[in-house]
Amino acid sequence: MTTATQETRREPRVIELFPKQEEFVFSKASFPAMIGGVGSGKTEGGSTKCLYVAGEYPGSLGMVTAPTFAMLRDATLRTLMKVIPEDLYEFTKSDMRISLKNGSEILLRSTDDPEHLRGPNLAYFYMDEAAQSPHDAFKILQGRLRQPGMPHQGWITTTPKGFNWVYQEFAKDHRDEYELHQVSSRDNPYLPTAFIETLEESYTDEFAMQEIEGRFVIIGGNIFFDRTRLEEMPDEVSEPRETRLGGVIKIWKKPTVAGRYVAGGDVAWGETGAYSCVTIIDHRTGDQVAEVYGRLKDDELAKATIELCREYNRAYLAVENNNEGINVVNRMIDLGYRDRMYFQDHLSDSPSKPGWHTNATTRPVMLGELEEALRNQQITVRCSDAVSEFQSFIRNEKGRPEAMEGTHDDHVISWAIAWQARATARFRTSPGGIVIPTRQW
Repeated sequence: MTTATQETRREPRVIELFPKQEEFVFSKASFPAMIGGVGSGKTEGGSTKCLYVAGEYPGSLGMVTAPTFAMLRDATLRTLMKVIPEDLYEFTKSDMRISLKNGSEILLRSTDDPEHLRGPNLAYFYMDEAAQSPHDAFKILQGRLRQPGMPHQGWITTTPKGFNWVYQEFAKDHRDEYELHQVSSRDNPYLPTAFIETLEESYTDEFAMQEIEGRFVIIGGNIFFDRTRLEEMPDEVSEPRETRLGGVIKIWKKPTVAGRYVAGGDVAWGETGAYSCVTIIDHRTGDQVAEVYGRLKDDELAKATIELCREYNRAYLAVENNNEGINVVNRMIDLGYRDRMYFQDHLSDSPSKPGWHTNATTRPVMLGELEEALRNQQITVRCSDAVSEFQSFIRNEKGRPEAMEGTHDDHVISWAIAWQARATARFRTSPGGIVIPTRQW
C-alpha cells in the first residue's frame, strides 16, 4: 500500500491507495482506464488522480464527467469533495466549477449531450462510469486536450457494460498510449467481507463477473439476440472513415456508383437522454455503411438524413412515424423525398400514410426478423454503440423484447426498421448498369 500526498497550508494531506489504485493514479499513459467492479475504488482512484494532476500543474483546467447530472451530483462530486482537502478549494454550484488555491480549476459536466462538452481547452479530463456515456463524449473530450504546457491526459473509470466502446478503445487490442487497469471489488482492502458475500449471493455467475470482477461479459440468460453472434460482433466493429457535424454523421463505406442502399430511422420523442438514429445499410450485403445519430431537432434530423440518403444513390428510407416521428417524416416529404420513402400503406395504389408505424403487431415481427438476420450473419454492425445496444437488449419477465434498464435501444430499432425497408425497397437498373431508384407504388 502506498500514499499520494498533497501539501495544504496546515499539514500534508495523505490519501491511502491500495496497489492497483496506485498504478492507475500515477500512470503516465495518455489514456489510462480503471475498469472494475462495484466498490472497487474506481471513483476514488479517478478523483485522486484529478487532485494529483491539478496539484502538479498549477493553473490547469480539467473536466470531470458522469453520464447524467444526477450521477455527477450524487456520486462523482461527493467523492471529489471527499478527496480534496476543504481548505484547498471553493465550489461554485451555479456553473459547477471547483477552483483550487493554486489556480487550477475543475469543470463538472454530464455527458447526456456530448456537444455541450465542446469549448474549453483542457489539461486533462476524467470520465466516471464512462461505459454509460456515449462514445462521442470520449472522442470530443480527446479533442479538447490542448491547454498549452499541460500533461494532456484523459482517464476513465467504470464498471463494464458488455463489449461497448470502452472495450473497443481499451481492451480489444493493445494500443500505444492506452492503458487498462482491471480491478476486482475484492482488491479493495477497505470493503467489508460481508459486502462481497452479499453480492455473490445475489448475482448470477455472468453478472458477478461484470459487477464484482470488472470483466467484459454478455449478461443474462434472457438476452434477445443469439449469444454466439453477440460475442462475435465486437470483432466486426470499425472506426468510421469519416465523421461530419461533430460526429452526428458517421461514414464507414462510401457509396458505389451501382450501389443500392436502404435506411431505417428511430426518432427520439422527448425521453431523457434519448437519441434519434438513422442506420444506412447496403441492400445486397446487409453491411452498415453510414449512420446519423444524435439529439437533433426535427428539422435538423430531416435535413441531415435526406442529404445523406441522396448521397447514397437516393437510399430507400423508412422512418418511424410514432409520436414526433410524424413531424420528421413530413419534413422529409417537404424536402422532396416522398418518392423514396416507405409508406405504411405502401401496397395500395395511392399510398398516403408516410413512415413505418411501430405497434403491438409490427414490433414483434421487425425485431424477430432482425434477430434472424443477425443470427444468420445477414447483417454486419460497424458501430460500437450499436453493438452495445444489441448486447443489452433482453426479454423482460413478460417475454417482451426491450432494452435492459439503464440502456437504450435507438440503434436496435433503427436497424429493425432498416431491415424491414430492405424487404420493400424497389430499384431498377439502367442499360448502362447504374442503379436508378424507382418510384414506390
